[in-house]
Amino acid sequence: MAKPKFFVVSLVVFILVNVFIYKGAIAQEKQLPASLKPFILPGYELLDFATGFLDIDSREDAILVLKVAGEDSITDTEPKRPALLLTGNSAGNYTLVKRNDNMVMCRQCGGVFGDPYEKTEIENNGFSISFYGGSNWRWGYDYQFIYDTAKKDWFLSREKQISYHNTEPELDIKETIIESEEMGIIFFSDFNINREYEEKKWKVTCNKANFYNSPKMGSKTRKAYLVKDDVVTGTRTLKNFIQVEFKNSRDEYTYGFIPSTCLKPLD
Repeated sequence: MAKPKFFVVSLVVFILVNVFIYKGAIAQEKQLPASLKPFILPGYELLDFATGFLDIDSREDAILVLKVAGEDSITDTEPKRPALLLTGNSAGNYTLVKRNDNMVMCRQCGGVFGDPYEKTEIENNGFSISFYGGSNWRWGYDYQFIYDTAKKDWFLSREKQISYHNTEPELDIKETIIESEEMGIIFFSDFNINREYEEKKWKVTCNKANFYNSPKMGSKTRKAYLVKDDVVTGTRTLKNFIQVEFKNSRDEYTYGFIPSTCLKPLD
């Protein structure tokens, strides 16, 4: 059943309001505890930080998100924004345990909307980091990491994507959730927000292959479907699904996920 127009518009407004409120809080520069200031790297300044429990002990941990000093005036390059994971130690201080320079979108990566960085939150022995941007087509990404007690490391447990057309908020927001079971294990240090996936041509082998919004076996399919011998472009390969785009005879595109059992690669 279609969502009421009021519900969808309210959800869009809720997302926008929260983005601006959080960005306003960042602009007001949250007060960084003195114990975390020594971890600001030379030539960098604070973009954001969060404190909480990243692992399973009872000591407070922290995440620092940094930016190059004077980043706002840099227009010809896209400086990295390091993310640092710090765990509390027995002396009551912090220890730097992980660093990733490819975790955070650049300042120019949000398109017309501006800086896409939204927030970082620590909760449930892990953390999440969120981005939002676009122009007429708005998009959002939320990446959730959880702590693996055996590996003593954090891995990507869920990727959430949203998109909608800014001029038509009454249309349904498109939401995609990809769980770690489909992505495979991606540890914090290996995560790359700018990772490029190899495109590949595939032919449909099933008589009818419905699109999925999210790549999860047993979940509800969409009405849109492909038929046998249709050719699609695969943009991302997961465990049981291929993310594809299909162009019909009228040059109209359909995007989504198709089970890999219904596709075979074209040589």
